[in-house]
Amino acid sequence: MDRLKHILTLFLGFFVLSVSAQPFEITGIITDSETKEPLPFVNIVINNSNHGGISDINGKFSLKSNSEIYFLRVSYVGYFSDTILLNKGQTFVELEMRKNAVELNEVVILPGENPAHRIIDSAIVHRKSNDPYALNSFSYESYGKFYITLGIDSLQKTPNHLLDSESVQIKDFFEAHYLFFMENMSNRIYKKPSLDNETIIASKVSGFSDPLFTLLMSQIQSFAFYEDLITISDKNYVNPISRGSTNKYFFLLKDTIYDGADTVFVISYRPFKNKNFDALQGVLYIHTDQWALQSVIAEPMTMDQGVSVKIRQNYFQPDGKTWFPSQLHTDIYFANLDFDSYPVFGRGITQIFNVEINPELKRRDFPDATVSIEPDAHVKSETYWEENRPDSLTQKEINTYNFIDSLGKKENFDRLLDLTMVLLEGKIPVGPLSLDISKLYMYNEIEGSRLGLGLSTNYKISKKWSLGGYYAYGFKDKQHKFGGDLKIHINRARSMYLNATARQDVRESGAIIWGDGSVNIFDTESFRSFLLTRAEYFQEYRLSVNFKIGKNFSFMPSVGHTFSRNQDDILFGSMQEGSFIGSPTHEYNDISLYTRIAFGEKRVSSENYDLILGNPKEHPVIQLQLQKGIPGFLGGDLDFWSARAKVSQSVKTKYMGTFSYKVMGGICSENMPLSLTFNAPASYRKFTVASPNSFETMRMNEFYNTRFLFVFLRHSFDKMIFGSGKFAPVPVLMTNVGFGDFQGIEYIQSPEIKIMNEPYLESGLFFDNLLNMGFYSLGIGVVYRYGYHHLPKLEDNFAYKISFSTAL
Repeated sequence: MDRLKHILTLFLGFFVLSVSAQPFEITGIITDSETKEPLPFVNIVINNSNHGGISDINGKFSLKSNSEIYFLRVSYVGYFSDTILLNKGQTFVELEMRKNAVELNEVVILPGENPAHRIIDSAIVHRKSNDPYALNSFSYESYGKFYITLGIDSLQKTPNHLLDSESVQIKDFFEAHYLFFMENMSNRIYKKPSLDNETIIASKVSGFSDPLFTLLMSQIQSFAFYEDLITISDKNYVNPISRGSTNKYFFLLKDTIYDGADTVFVISYRPFKNKNFDALQGVLYIHTDQWALQSVIAEPMTMDQGVSVKIRQNYFQPDGKTWFPSQLHTDIYFANLDFDSYPVFGRGITQIFNVEINPELKRRDFPDATVSIEPDAHVKSETYWEENRPDSLTQKEINTYNFIDSLGKKENFDRLLDLTMVLLEGKIPVGPLSLDISKLYMYNEIEGSRLGLGLSTNYKISKKWSLGGYYAYGFKDKQHKFGGDLKIHINRARSMYLNATARQDVRESGAIIWGDGSVNIFDTESFRSFLLTRAEYFQEYRLSVNFKIGKNFSFMPSVGHTFSRNQDDILFGSMQEGSFIGSPTHEYNDISLYTRIAFGEKRVSSENYDLILGNPKEHPVIQLQLQKGIPGFLGGDLDFWSARAKVSQSVKTKYMGTFSYKVMGGICSENMPLSLTFNAPASYRKFTVASPNSFETMRMNEFYNTRFLFVFLRHSFDKMIFGSGKFAPVPVLMTNVGFGDFQGIEYIQSPEIKIMNEPYLESGLFFDNLLNMGFYSLGIGVVYRYGYHHLPKLEDNFAYKISFSTAL
């Protein structure tokens, strides 16, 4: 018993000492000795021990030790290692590290297994379990800020007396201000597999009142570094910790950090020479606790459109066991943009806190939009900001708000944002009106040159409704075209509006139209409109309503009345007493339903707009169109029905480029005028501009159909073959297949109607990006027609094309 008492007393003594002991602590910040910018993820070791840590994304650190801290050893990839002596009792230190100018231009691989591969393979094995999106649910709050400024390092190193007066003014201004500054606060909830919403609850943008700009911070990089493809600035890159990456990336074990009983391995990575793919370079910090990422630095190997983006992410364990992002950092360098020879760059920092792992969330907790902006987000009081910001604003940030806000009010910066929004719709604001760019000039074989003018009211008159109209004249057909529309916005956040239109115009005979027929002016598929040789003239009155249900479903029911006139030699009728009796004109009423289903599509909504985030082509988009004729009133005499569907998507692969497909099919009743059947989308000229998702070797109006299935396949090898140098052609393979027939040919009289019956086949090879002009690029290609519909003369089966693509 006495021995047990001694053991118990000894144990309690040690316990009390350990609890009451006050550990030694040192905090500080680490910066670049030249730029004074904070350095994240610096390896810090206490004394000669194996204990220490790393700096956070802001360069700050806090370390504790049960023994006195005499010195710190710091190391960082690309910088000289250093040892910093501390004074007795010192609790805070500012460290500066010098860049190591020596860079390895060539990788020398020695015989034997790369020791970094075992670590990378372990991280790959645990990748799915460490991915935040593998959790059943999560929620968090975040605070982000972003600024744009000039790189004036050379000015800051030069005394004022050696500078001219203009340089001194630039130096003084940018030492006290940024060019641009914004911040936001948001709450995010996620539930597996796809329920996701981030709500912006507070937003502040220098010079602007609209919070749309604050989306920049959350959309420029992937939230976590575990998907096969990592998104940076709307482009996808191969993740260095994805399956097969050790055959594509060179990994180098640079450092080892000891974190208690665990270890953090610091591994740099970059693609092997002559490996052409969308690659990243940077540094991984892999923790042996679950082989998870503790930190990551990544940037694309090549600059895209004159913009270089570098991201950094830091992870922590909010519940003591689950790794989760804690800080996101973004650096943006604008290579083609400078101010008086000084480079322009931006920096964003997002801090994540109040993380909950697997909280109880219900479907009803999630709004329809991926990102929602609260109506009062941009008018939160300064008191609210002061109470909720993780850190106080610096004087430089305060100065920026004061200066840019006053300038923004004076110059009406919000109008620039409105202008951007309108330009996305193809319109230019002119006072209270907007000029429709698409109505200014058109050309086709029917109208020749078509000049016109389209105007509509804009936000200066009302944000609730808009009234528009247009007039056009074709110099070949000598016909006047005109129309007008009234759009009443019921709920912009749900894209709900009422639209009434009236038109007298011309369109392709048998055009396969989706929704309201509107086309983006930057859509290269619209190029085939220049080649039209057969059209119908029509008068149409239509009333439609557009609305959304849930995240993925959009609907547009409509009712309309149409009078149509085809060319005089295209008749709709029937055989009577051995002769065909018909007319080139017809009149009908119809009710139509257009549905768009976009699974995985991300949208941002506020009380003023509803926009698509990211690249909408990455997710499958399904479109359905149903139409039914209603005879018996307003002069309409056609009883018909029509149905069609379309699905399209672009799929980015890790190492083989991008595969795109579009599949469409349709069926209609037999007793239909030619203009209501389906004209196969042809775009043949011996030499012309390519029009994707059309039959490049098919003659215009060659095949009409009452039933059809068209398949358009396209595979771009991106950078896989020629890399990403100054001259980097992009090989593209394409194949188009068509199936169709025509039921009810007895109701039609036309100079020539060919029936597809057998499959229509064509394939081609393009070399895109032969001439890269930044915003757009040009290439060349050839397409060959073969199979059942192969033409007798070999040369007639070839079409030579110029490919055109934009950066949008």
